[in-house]
Amino acid sequence: MKKSLQLKPLLLSLAVAGSSMAAIAPAAVQAEVSYNAAVSNFYLWRGTDLSNGQGMVSGGADYAHDSGLYAGVWGASEDDGTEFDLYAGYGMTSGDFGLNVAYWAYFYPSDGTKSNFSRADGTLLSEYEVTGSYLDFSLTAMIETQDREDIYYVANYSIGPVGLSAGYYDFDADNADYSHYNISYAATDNLSFTISKAQGSGLADEDKKPLLNVAYSFTF
Repeated sequence: MKKSLQLKPLLLSLAVAGSSMAAIAPAAVQAEVSYNAAVSNFYLWRGTDLSNGQGMVSGGADYAHDSGLYAGVWGASEDDGTEFDLYAGYGMTSGDFGLNVAYWAYFYPSDGTKSNFSRADGTLLSEYEVTGSYLDFSLTAMIETQDREDIYYVANYSIGPVGLSAGYYDFDADNADYSHYNISYAATDNLSFTISKAQGSGLADEDKKPLLNVAYSFTF
């Protein structure tokens, strides 16, 4: 994620939220650490290209506890340096329903203008995440913590290997809002293709062009 919030991609945010919704264990509690890595032709974030067409390499580590608590770290390359995210949250399921709440913090250590923090004024850029799900449908709100006035909403629905999503970025600033729509296809457990189209007054003309993102990822 970058600038005014983006896996991660929420796009990464949703992936983490979905994979972290572990049911509460009534007996023995266990913990598990997993690792992930990915490459893609560019950094797709909330319907926009954050790497200006350049390839992206990313990776991270996740800690998940049977109680539903989890935490992780994720890093990625960008057109102007690197990104480093920290997050922690709690997820639970009850039957076909799920709930996830989390806190995300974003750092840009290679960007000297931000002095290792995400904002030019030295304050940390962070968000609260709230995700609710039912079967293959989920709805997420990412709320910026500083003034709680910039909010990103995204709805996701999966049909086998096909994923559909619609997002809307509601900014406090006038004429900055925009929406986007994604269609993704998981060709294998590792290889995925995503077509994304964004529109709205908050985007430049070049950001409104359809995008095709190709990503190869794996966990271990």
